[in-house]
Amino acid sequence: MEPSLWPFLLVSHPLTILAEKPEQGTISWHRVASHLPGRTNKDCRKRWHFTLANTIRKGTWMRDEDERLVKAVEVYGTRWSKVAQAVGTRNGDQCSKRWYDCLDPRIDRSPWTPEEDEKLVTLVACHGRNWSDIVQRHFPNRPPISAKNRY
Repeated sequence: MEPSLWPFLLVSHPLTILAEKPEQGTISWHRVASHLPGRTNKDCRKRWHFTLANTIRKGTWMRDEDERLVKAVEVYGTRWSKVAQAVGTRNGDQCSKRWYDCLDPRIDRSPWTPEEDEKLVTLVACHGRNWSDIVQRHFPNRPPISAKNRY
């Protein structure tokens, strides 16, 4: 499928499919994807939530959203779909990113030491800018965005 057809097809044709959603209020993304050759259920769900769903906020998180996110993680853990439903204004990917980058109480917020700076420069020279991999292996309590910004 040509990329240029993607927005048109998801906006026009699958809206008919979405209108036939089950009573529980959930959308069968497998069913939507079955009408879009070359697209997976995940492709369709993400496209809908990131560009078409008007209930999902983008941009800066508000304090009340952060509070709802913290409470939802206490209840649902890292089941991001459930967490997103509880937050109400963000999708699962946004909730996950906000949690791991900003709100997780395990985040190391201490200043970077000269030794850590040197280690970071060396690691980037050897392994490139794969921030997730670098922090997971060498700075386990710092979020990837922290290493990226520090570099």
